[in-house]
Amino acid sequence: MSDTHYELRSRFEERELRVLAAVFGRDKATLSELMHPDGFGFDATMGLVRQRDLIDALDALDHGAGFMVDELRVVPAGGNVAALTYRLRQWGEFDGKPLPGVVYCSSVWRLEQGSWQAVFHHETPRAPGDSEQGEST
Repeated sequence: MSDTHYELRSRFEERELRVLAAVFGRDKATLSELMHPDGFGFDATMGLVRQRDLIDALDALDHGAGFMVDELRVVPAGGNVAALTYRLRQWGEFDGKPLPGVVYCSSVWRLEQGSWQAVFHHETPRAPGDSEQGEST
C-alpha cells in the first residue's frame, strides 16, 4: 500500500465505522456491500459466525443499542490486505441479553475485484473486574 499511514488509517477507520453504524442501524444492504459473504468472525454475542448469518440476525439487536470506538490502529498486511484493532464501547441488548460493555476488536479487510470487504472480525470482551487504568480514553 503506497498510502501514508494517516491516509491508510483514515481509509480503514471510515470503512470500519460504516460497518459498525450499519450493524447498530440494522442496515443489511450496507453490510452486504462491505462484508464478504463467506467471511466469518468470533462475535462476543453470537460466537463463531459467518458474516451472512450475522447480517440475517440483526433484527435481534434492540433499537436503543449504540457504540463508540477508540484506540483504533491500522496495520498494512500486504498490497491487498489491512488489519485493524480497536476498542468498542457498546450498550443495548441483543436477543434480550445485554451487550458486553467493552470489547476489543480486530478486523481484516481485503481488496478483491476493485472493492474492499471485511473478511474476518474478532471480538474479545473485557474480562469482568478489569479496569481501564492506564488505557487512553
